[in-house]
Amino acid sequence: MTHDATDAPSTDESPSADAAAPSPAPSPAPSSGPSSGPSSGPSSGPSSGPHPAASADAIPKLPPLDLEAELALTSLQRTAALFDQRPAALANPAELPDPSERKDLAEAIYEQVTEDLSWLEKPVPSDEEQAARLARKEAHKKKVRRQRRTRRALIGTSAAIGLVLVLVVVWFLYVFGGLSRMPAVAGQTGAATPGTNILLIGTNPSETVEGRGSRRGWRSDLANSDLVMLLHLTEDGRAMYVISIPGDSAVQIPGHGYGKLSDAFRAGGAPLYARTVEQTTGSRLDRVATLDLNALREIVDASGGVVVNVPAGSCNDAAGSRRFDGQGALDYIALRDCMPNGDLDRVARQQSLMKGIMRGALDGGTLTHPFRVNKLLHDGFSHATLEDGFSYPELFGTLWSMRRLRTSNTTFLTVPAAAQPNVTVGGVDYVRLDQGASAKLWEALRTDRVGEYIALSGTPTT
Repeated sequence: MTHDATDAPSTDESPSADAAAPSPAPSPAPSSGPSSGPSSGPSSGPSSGPHPAASADAIPKLPPLDLEAELALTSLQRTAALFDQRPAALANPAELPDPSERKDLAEAIYEQVTEDLSWLEKPVPSDEEQAARLARKEAHKKKVRRQRRTRRALIGTSAAIGLVLVLVVVWFLYVFGGLSRMPAVAGQTGAATPGTNILLIGTNPSETVEGRGSRRGWRSDLANSDLVMLLHLTEDGRAMYVISIPGDSAVQIPGHGYGKLSDAFRAGGAPLYARTVEQTTGSRLDRVATLDLNALREIVDASGGVVVNVPAGSCNDAAGSRRFDGQGALDYIALRDCMPNGDLDRVARQQSLMKGIMRGALDGGTLTHPFRVNKLLHDGFSHATLEDGFSYPELFGTLWSMRRLRTSNTTFLTVPAAAQPNVTVGGVDYVRLDQGASAKLWEALRTDRVGEYIALSGTPTT
């Protein structure tokens, strides 16, 4: 049955509503009452169309939908489509397997394990086998305990060695951290003599000399030469002879004529200085070292003072035993105009001070006290300068060779001077040496027989 165009919903009212609304339901069949007319033949005229009231009830006119309603309707349609595509197993539960026919995974594994129970029927080991097993178990325990003890011992030993190394490094830096170096200049000429020859040069900061700068270091020590001592350690290490050479001594400088040792340094530096000493003594130097005499001041203060046997009364210092502190010791050995013999008196005072320091350090028990000896070494090497080739192993070897030295086997003496030693040339003071007596001393040095020379010549010693 067809409908009139006037009964269809208008497309001009809401196009979006027509697109979103569901398709209209089919019109109900016309009633078979008397008003329907004859049942046969095509209908004609106005009575053949649908009834107006029935057509309005079958296809109601919906109001236009807003945007939110349209989105909600679209979501519902998509959800319905998903439910229509559910799997067949869910759609037809009758096709699922019977739960009684399904096996749990644990039940399947249990069945496989319990199929063969032969491992439960193993024979019980005999007494011998049990004893062997017990012995192996005990041996294994002993091995494990032994390995643990070895491991603990290795860890403890490693920790102890590490601690010792750390302490050695700290001690080394404390004692030798302030040590300075200078170019190697020893061993240029002269005869190689038995024993060890070390040239020690020092500067006294208490010296008030015009033109002297305040700089410190090995160059200042060589330029000033307030203290010049040649240390000769005998070949057997049982005695040491300290030969003082006055800094104002007139010596032959190679290629420059006569002059002081300080003049040799100004003319040719440290190499010419060492060569001058080697040519004067005829003996080759093993090592050269310099010392700022501030080291003596610190050593004396650390020792609580030093007792010095003043050799001769001068400069308000009476002869005899006296105690000095550090600064007093430096003032005591400083060259002053009140000294009648000039540099020779200064040399005698230097020897008496060094003897007193040795007496307090070697004979007074300082070397047996670890903290005191460390302080002594620290104060000494903080103001010392050694040659580049003077390695630490060689230094330790030299110190070890001096372990038997005491004041009883350490002798201080001075190079023999002329009958009239003090001369002044051009306003410069010099000390003339006795060439004949000095030659005998240097010959005894070259043959390591200085002790015999002292006994035969009657040379005064300290």
